[in-house]
Amino acid sequence: MPDSSACKKLALVAIPLELTGGAETVLNLVAHELASRSEWDVEIAVLGRQLKEQIVEPNGNGVRFSYGYGGGKILSEFFLVPRLVQRRYDLVFSSHTRVNSFLAAARTFGVVRTSRLVARESTVLLDRFTGVRALAYRMLYSTYGSQDMIVAQTDYMKSKLINVLPQRVFGKLSVIPNPVDAEFIAVRSVDKLTEQDAKIFAERPQIVWCGRLIDVKRPKIAIDVLAELRKNNARDFGLTMIGSGPMDAELRVYARELGLASHVNLTGHRDNPFPLFCAARAGLLTSISEGFPNVILEMMACGVPGIVTTPCAGDLHLLPGIEIAAEFGAAELASALMRVIETGDRSSHYSKALTLRSPRAFVDRLLGKDCPA
Repeated sequence: MPDSSACKKLALVAIPLELTGGAETVLNLVAHELASRSEWDVEIAVLGRQLKEQIVEPNGNGVRFSYGYGGGKILSEFFLVPRLVQRRYDLVFSSHTRVNSFLAAARTFGVVRTSRLVARESTVLLDRFTGVRALAYRMLYSTYGSQDMIVAQTDYMKSKLINVLPQRVFGKLSVIPNPVDAEFIAVRSVDKLTEQDAKIFAERPQIVWCGRLIDVKRPKIAIDVLAELRKNNARDFGLTMIGSGPMDAELRVYARELGLASHVNLTGHRDNPFPLFCAARAGLLTSISEGFPNVILEMMACGVPGIVTTPCAGDLHLLPGIEIAAEFGAAELASALMRVIETGDRSSHYSKALTLRSPRAFVDRLLGKDCPA
């Protein structure tokens, strides 16, 4: 019997480690959307070793995984070479700048043989980094050129990339809004809350915050926002913070110092935060800078009644029903939260935006197919 896979198109999705960040979520969605199409055979090439924390697969589609060694840090992309030289691909896709840079150079020198090479940018790096690190990123960008498409998440990101990319690639830049798998989220969101979570959410209405506990996400400001709400409003809100990271202990101490330990619920990492989103009264994002905050799309898919964000990324104004604070401070965010709480449930505004951001539409655009705006 002939091998049916021999006639399939081959796609490789390159990823440093099997984590659950925004870029990793998009890479995973692309891989599984392609694998759902009968004509594609898909491999996720992980630069580092296999971890216990696996990417959550949104469906039962078969995607092959291959692994390198170590922690997926700098130079681990060279572990891809033995895997790359064995095959010719129809699509190679990545979303981390150093991996994008490596694949562009590898294609130039014939190590990567692919009909289509697409690089997505994960964040506006030079908004976040200066000095030696910014110089290193500029050097990585200088190697871009052999890609067929370079994806910016927003118009703002595109405008910043034009300042650092070689002029020869300007015509390859495309703005493609991040995808969200609303159907998958809907399925996962109906899981029952744990007994402890149910107790916390029944005790007082919760504002939910979700992200890595790191400086750029500014989780301490979320606690300051809760303090502002309590100072200016009689309603008794709680703050549920979903995520792990190096600031965990610091946040617990900070909540105690503000007398809010009983009102701040640090859950740690959750493989499935969606039931908590569904139970929340409002969502809050406090980041100083994002490529584009996928967590807002996930909150929208869960029907969070009101969502407030800092002006941390471009094109946020295109999300209907979302409240963008005027500034980054706790007072401005608290005022915005009160506006969304007082104006009632805004979730009826979300559906069209979510439909336009489906994984199918996103992948079609990666493949160069025309899609409606």
